[in-house]
Amino acid sequence: MPKIISILPDVEIVFSLPSGKIIENKSIIYLLAQYIGATVKLDDINRAQLFSLEGEMKDLVLIINHSDFIFLTDQEFEKKSLETKTFMQPD
Repeated sequence: MPKIISILPDVEIVFSLPSGKIIENKSIIYLLAQYIGATVKLDDINRAQLFSLEGEMKDLVLIINHSDFIFLTDQEFEKKSLETKTFMQPD
């Protein structure tokens, strides 16, 4: 089952799925993409599945918007989130 991380309606959705479970959740991926008015290609889902099987991760984080389908390991996403939060903190 996906874990929703963030939603910007009509713009972007960020969620995670268990590693190796991408193909069996493709209908959910399509549905979440439709929710924001985006489309996802089956080739992108297949690439995400292969990536999740090759790497060592608990979850794969997917970022879908109107121009991109991005996938990261859960560790990469956490690191980028921390860097962004640190950068955005007022002095």
